[in-house]
Amino acid sequence: MEIAPVPHRTTRGERWRIALGLLVMTPVVLLVLLPAVFGLERFVVTDSAMGGSMGQGSVVLARDVPPTDLRVGDVISFRPPGEPGEDRVTRRITAIDDGVASTAGDATGRTDPWTLPLTETAYSRTWVSVPWIGYPFAIDGGWGLLLLSAAAAIGLTVAAGRVSAPKVARPARAGLPVG
Repeated sequence: MEIAPVPHRTTRGERWRIALGLLVMTPVVLLVLLPAVFGLERFVVTDSAMGGSMGQGSVVLARDVPPTDLRVGDVISFRPPGEPGEDRVTRRITAIDDGVASTAGDATGRTDPWTLPLTETAYSRTWVSVPWIGYPFAIDGGWGLLLLSAAAAIGLTVAAGRVSAPKVARPARAGLPVG
């Protein structure tokens, strides 16, 4: 008599764990590791001036470019000149005159009160934006919301990983005819 190994069959709980792991890890890889590989910076849009795909809560991946490479229509992220604070804004360049750029938000349609000198420093030109994923960081209490979401994801992973008790084969009844 030869004993052959039986291949392991994946259970529904294992499939759920794999799917949930991919669901969590894919954004992490795309928004943390790939930008570092491509030399991109990440910003979270905290105002709603751009609207649409770059509205509040969008994560913007941008690359620093020299001011001479900027053109009308480019979307850039920068610190507004003359305004205190560390907050960056994301705006579209609407005009370039004599080395000075004017910007405006897509949703507002109004030109911003500042102008940007294109001789001083590099600006971050938007490469891609991912809507809504940075929303926890764009609102007050964002870290708490992020931790709550992480706790919910861990709870779902644990719940999906629970496997029902293995089925035990019942012994055959004696005395019954076979076949």
